[in-house]
This record gives sequence, C-alpha cells and structure tokens, in this order.
Amino acid sequence: MREPYQAYWGKANQEGGFHLLSYHALDVAACGWVLLTRHGGLRARLLDHLDIDEATLVAWLTFMLALHDVGKFSYRFQCLKPDFPWLARSLPQDRRYSVRHDTLGLVLWQGALEDAVFGQFIAEQADRSSLRQLRTALDIWISAFAGHHGQPPARRRIPLREQFTPDDEKAAVAFCEQAGALLLANSPLRVDEPKALIQALKPVSWWLAGIAVLCDWLGSNADLFAYQQEPMPLPRYWNEHALPAAERAIAISGVLPLAPSGKSQRELFDYIDQPTPLQTICADIALSSTPQLLILEDLTGSGKTEASLTLAQRIQSAGAADGIYLALPTMATSNAMHARIIDKGLDQRLFVGDPSVILTHAAARLVQAMAARNAILPDAPPEADYDLAETSAANLRAAWLGDHRKKALLADLGVGTIDQALLAVLPSRHQSLRLLGLARKVLIVDEVHAYDSYMQQLLAALLRFHAFIGGHVVLLSATLPQAQRQALVDAFRAGLSAAPVALAASAYPLLTRVDAVAVEEISVAARDQAKRSVAVQCVDEVATVMHLLVDAHQHGNCACWVRNTVDDAIAALQTLRDLGVAEDSLLLFHARFALGDRLAIENKVLASFGPESDAACRRGRILIATQVVEQSLDLDFDLMVSDLAPIDLIIQRAGRLQRHARDSTGARAAREQRPSPCLHVLTQVADNDADAHWLNGLLPGTARVYRDLRVLWRTARLLADHGAIRMPEAARTLIEGVYGEDGLPVPAGIEQGSIDAESEDLANTSMGRFNALKLEQGYADPGMDYWDDIVAPTRLGEASIRVRLARWDAGRLSPWAGDQETPWSDWLAVAMSEVSIRQHWVAEAADSQEPGLEAAMEDALSKVYDQGRWSRLLPLRPIGEDAWEAEAVDGAGEPVRFRYTRMTGLVRVRDL
Repeated sequence: MREPYQAYWGKANQEGGFHLLSYHALDVAACGWVLLTRHGGLRARLLDHLDIDEATLVAWLTFMLALHDVGKFSYRFQCLKPDFPWLARSLPQDRRYSVRHDTLGLVLWQGALEDAVFGQFIAEQADRSSLRQLRTALDIWISAFAGHHGQPPARRRIPLREQFTPDDEKAAVAFCEQAGALLLANSPLRVDEPKALIQALKPVSWWLAGIAVLCDWLGSNADLFAYQQEPMPLPRYWNEHALPAAERAIAISGVLPLAPSGKSQRELFDYIDQPTPLQTICADIALSSTPQLLILEDLTGSGKTEASLTLAQRIQSAGAADGIYLALPTMATSNAMHARIIDKGLDQRLFVGDPSVILTHAAARLVQAMAARNAILPDAPPEADYDLAETSAANLRAAWLGDHRKKALLADLGVGTIDQALLAVLPSRHQSLRLLGLARKVLIVDEVHAYDSYMQQLLAALLRFHAFIGGHVVLLSATLPQAQRQALVDAFRAGLSAAPVALAASAYPLLTRVDAVAVEEISVAARDQAKRSVAVQCVDEVATVMHLLVDAHQHGNCACWVRNTVDDAIAALQTLRDLGVAEDSLLLFHARFALGDRLAIENKVLASFGPESDAACRRGRILIATQVVEQSLDLDFDLMVSDLAPIDLIIQRAGRLQRHARDSTGARAAREQRPSPCLHVLTQVADNDADAHWLNGLLPGTARVYRDLRVLWRTARLLADHGAIRMPEAARTLIEGVYGEDGLPVPAGIEQGSIDAESEDLANTSMGRFNALKLEQGYADPGMDYWDDIVAPTRLGEASIRVRLARWDAGRLSPWAGDQETPWSDWLAVAMSEVSIRQHWVAEAADSQEPGLEAAMEDALSKVYDQGRWSRLLPLRPIGEDAWEAEAVDGAGEPVRFRYTRMTGLVRVRDL
C-alpha cells in the first residue's frame, strides 16, 4: 500500500527516472547521521556550544535533515514533472512554480509541521514563554537546513494554501510524524533553558547550514543512492538502502579526516639540516588544546612555512584539529606552495593514509596526481528535476566540481588563495560549506601584511568565526605593523568572548601566541643566513633603468624589474625589444594571461630564477613582472629594479635579490660571490616640495594603484635617508616610520593629495565591516542579500570579470587551452582558457557576420559546466604567427578590439 507521502517525487533524471521525496529525505538524513557518528571532532565542536546531550544532538540533527526538502511537497513543485505517474489529478489551475522549494519548506514548517513536531516529539515545557522560545530555537534550526542550496530561505509572508493543497499538507505531516517516529524514538527534546539555546543556535547555525549543504550534495549522488519508486516502510528503506549507501558515500567522499602522522619536526622536514631559531621555538613552545592564534614575524628565509606546519602538526597530534588550510595572497604563490608540498612529500608525512591535497584553482598536475583520492562529491549525470530558475543539487555539484575552489576547504590539506577562505564570511552562496570545511582545520595565512584595509576587516571576521568554532590560526608575515597585529589579536579573542588585551613587544623577529586566557610575546633570534643589508639606490629616469637592465643582460647576469601595472610591464618589454634584447632572453609575467599560459610562464620563471636554476638558464635573462612575484615565490635575481611601492612590498621585493648564495656565473655556491646586492627603486625624489601630482610624471600608474601618497612619499624618503634595507635591525623602524601613528611627517602637498585616499581607506574599512557576516546574527537572519561567488567581493577595486578565450579558426570554435578537437565540456580546458580583466572592458561579444560563429558560441555555452553564467566568451581569430584578435562591446556600448599573444597576454587595442 502506498502511503500519501509516497505519491511525491523528490529527484528526477533526464531518462525519466524518479526517486521518491521521502526516500531522498532519508538519504540526506542518513548522510548526516553517518557524518556525525563518524566525525567525533565535528560532533564535539557542536556540543561545545549546544546544551544538549550527544544522542539528542545526533538524533535531532538527523531528523531535521530529513525535513530539508519538505517544500517539494508543494503541488507547484510536483507539477514540474507532469509525467510523474502518481501526480494528483485535481489540482488548482494556477500551477506556476515561482517560490523556491527551500522557502516553501520554511512556510510549511511554520504553517503545519511545527505543530506536529511539538505535539509528538518535544518534552513538556514549564510555561508558555519557554514553549515560544523553544519554537524560536527550532525555527533557527530548520531555517539553517532549509537553506541547503547555499543561502538562507527567504522569509516572506506566504499563505500556506497558496502553495500547498490540503492533501499536500496531510502527506507532509504524515511523513514528518513517521520520520520522527523512526529517528526520534528515544530522543524527545528536553531543554531547560530555551532562551540560552536560542543564543547558542544563532552562531552555530552557520555550521548547521554547511552540514545541510554537504549532506544534500552527498545524498543526491544517484550512483550511490539508486532511484526508488516502489513503496516500502520508512524503517526498511532507512536500514536497507539509506544507511548502507550513506556509509559508502561518506567513506569515499573524503570528508572524514585522516589521522595525523605524529611525526616530529625532524621527521617531517628531513631536508632541513639545521632548524632556524623560529622553527626551533615552534617545535618547543607550549601549546594550548583550546583555540589559539599564533603570529610569526620573521625575515625572508627564516623558514616560516615549515615553522607553521610544525605548529599545525603539533596541534593536530594533540587532537585539537583535523586538517590544514594554507591561505596565500595570490594564485602564483598558491601554485608554488602546492608544488612545494607535493615535491617534498609533506602531504604524505603529515597524515596517516592517503590525504587529499587540493589546490583552489585549476591545475592539470593536481587533477592528474590526485584524481584517485579526490572523490569528494564525485561527478554524476545531470538531473532534470528543476526548471532554469532553480538549479538542482546534482547540477550544482557538477558546476562546483568544474570550479572546485570550495572543495579545497574540505580536503585534508587545502592550499589556495586567501580569497577562498574569506568567502566563508561573506554573503556568498555556499559560504556555510566553506565554514564547515575550515571548522576543524588549522588555518595558516601567509603574507598577512599584504592585505588592504578592506581585506583586513574580512580576515578579522574570519578569525572571529574560526575562534568561535574552536579553530586554531597561524599568521605569517615578514613585517607587520603594530596596529595591525593588535587588531588581529583582538578579533580572535572576540570570537572566544575574551576581552581585548594590549600587546607591548616591539622586538623583531617575534612570535605572538594568544588564547582565551593568556598572551605571550616571544622574541626570536634572527637566522644568521637571513640577516642581510641590501643597498638601495633611487633612480628617477626610465632610461637609467633600461641601461641597468641591458648592461646586466650583456654581462650575462639575470635581472628583474617589478612594475606596478600590467600596461607599464608590457611597455617595458616593448622598449627592451626595441633596444635589441633578444626575445628569448625576455620574460613577461602578469595576471592578464590565460590561466594555462600563465601557469606555463610561472613554471618557466621558477625554472629560470628559482633556487635550482643554474648558470646556463639564468644567463642574460630579464624578467618584467608585476606584483605576482613579490610574495612567497622563491626567486633569485642578480640585479633587481622596482617601481616605488609601499615599504612592506619593497622589503618583499628586495627579498628576491641575491636570495641564494651563488658564484659570479650564477651557479649555486657555498657562499655568496656576487657583488653586494643593490636594489634600484624608480621614484621621484621625496623632497619637501612634493605635492599631489608628485608621481604623475614618472609613475602615473603607481599613483593609481597605491593611492595613499603619504605611504609612497615616506617610503621613498626613508629609503633615500637610510640608503639600505638592514634586516632585522631596521624592520620596525621602516614599517612604523611609514605606517605607525608617529610616522614620518609629510609635506602639506602630499597630505592634501592623500585626503581622497584616506577617505577611501576609511570607506573600505567600513565596507569590510558591513560586508562581513555577523557571527551572532546567525544564518537565517532576514534581509541578507546572498550573492554569487563571482560577485561577493573579497577584494575591493575595479570590478573584474572572467573572460574565456576561444580560438575561431577554420570554422571551429575551441577553448584556447585545447586544440580544435577539445570539447567545451572539458572543464579543465575551459578553466585554463580563462583570464580576468576589468569588467567594463567587455560587456558582450561583438555581433559577427562570420557564418557559423554565433551558432558555435551558443553551442559552446550550452556545454560548459556553468553555461557561461559568470563569464564572457571571447572568440579570437588568427592575424599572424602567435597573434590573435577579437572584437567585443565594452560597458559603454562602444566597440573594442583585443589582441592576444603568448608573449604579452591580453592587450586592449585602443586605436579602433
């Protein structure tokens, strides 16, 4: 006999198959039950904040997951599949599906299911006030689970009868009661202090929502949860189908943590002959089992990465964490860190078993090397149970795998940009999944000084969230202003509900350790090999820079010029060509290359100038690069020039000058045999007559990128006055001289010219505070505007958009990173063809009169994993050897032409 609720479908595929709604509900609930019972660390994190016993937590979380899709009981949703054999015949005439099923679930809960649950599964409350408070608490919980598609359900006043027939309501209530009888048989909810439960559930709801997203995606895998239409009692389906499939899904997904290896620092890093002072302290310092923040400030070359991984390993081995996420400032630094971890075998040494090590952006090496282990949410045939207005869980999963940046946060060892972690505290879709992925991890953030005032606010919010859920954080920086260090400590302690505490130490290098009860500031000895003095020579003519570079080239030395804008970098390359420098001696590295080309250039840069580069591959080579080389990349140049930049970035750039000991030919040596290092800085003289237009003649692009002229003028003045960067002695003097409250006085004209920049900085700080999610408000807080990942800004600045380059040649349109036979369904080839540019540069592709191009573009968009929703397709036509052009329409509706070569990247042609 078919129960009323067994006449409703929950999943459907393109072949006409159906999976009953009640069965899908139990599939997802079973994933939650297995996840919590197998993941003791996650269970403990939730129990730390919720005043209920373990059995009650598991039972009620499982039951609430079973209700995650109850909005699908609406006849409006059911009518999306008019061929469903048990669809009711007499239905209202208006069958339009215009309200998402997650919102419908909340409507049904408040209109019918809540009373059913309270009537059968809630222990009697002392008074009406307690009963109301308990209803509010469960409303928070169900809202988190109803938001399983990555955003909270809309809170709208929708009459129940507009969306559900009486039969729909009866079927849903019957399912709710029978699911409760199955899952809550021995766990009636008893709450002595419902008001306290409300206050606890609000912040915890962020992670409950993440559990719902994860379990829904796992439970939507039709390869494991076979479609069932035949009626059977819920207990039978639960025991014979849902639970066994959930056990398999959780086991193969990779979401359960691996045990740490427990290896010592020496065992982890057998390539280190003598630990640095910082590494030694990190191996010996007493650590807390409760959430703690550690800030490591030390020189370039002090081994901060190994020191941070030593701390992470010790924290994991103490049972206080279950994984690591390494957050870096750029894609290039993420790639380098990932390669370093794999090449050194650190992933295998940190964990017992075969860990998942996932990079947050596309990389062929990663996909090939880790495909066997990276089974988290495996691919599946697309579902056909939704119209275009609402994307299904399986299709979301497929898109998510194609753009697997979120996935790194679920891995045992994630490596990626800081942006992927910051999205966890922005109102972006699936931010709750990111929070869940980070929850039990040691979060390591590199180059903390590199983030602007907006990103610092987001980082502070991330520290609050992470501290609240019991996370540990390690922050790395070569140089960190005192005020910034204080703000980060305050944010972390706020997540622990601990009062701010004033930091006092000014020593450098320095290790700061903070938990809920203690603060330690430990002076660290500088590594002898890392101590250095780099002379600084300021030059004020581009011609002088060109002479330096050409002279280095002619004498067989390698050189680098770090420019502050892509356009300036391309112009410098062209000038060097005009001066007769051979093209095979030149390299250009910036962010406006297709991803595949950019990765190839990055590898070439590392091979030519990295620690293993030899004299032959370095000889006479010149790299023109933007800021992509200033952080975390292990590069070593004989001569270096930098456009003027803020002092902390200048210090970072100087760290790439004669980084490793070499002889006069450039070969590695036991001791440095090259002439003493000198960093040449292109800048106007920082005199007292400088005004708001001080840099416009020489470096107009720099003045647009780094808008606070006070920072630039102070940097130029201090560099000229000191004549050298002496580390570690001058570290605090230089940093505080530029950024400190008692920083170097600036001319009135510079002060006046910085008013707009100061106002913008204050506005960015306010915007960061405004955009960041508020822990205490909870996941279901009404009024939030949940954006797509592509829109939620982790960095302020001019809006950008992803452009997918395509080859239009011989009547075929193919991804730039493939060949003519590469299909558009190859998500890796598509990802490798992407480049990010200013959004207003390309609004749409230009109308084409070429036969077949428009149809080819439509066909390509229909086959890419996201149907091109968050990108623009730009078809390139060949115009010569390794030269391609495309036409588009910009944001002002004007035609624009682009040229692309593998040497220069994407260039906008201005003279149409």
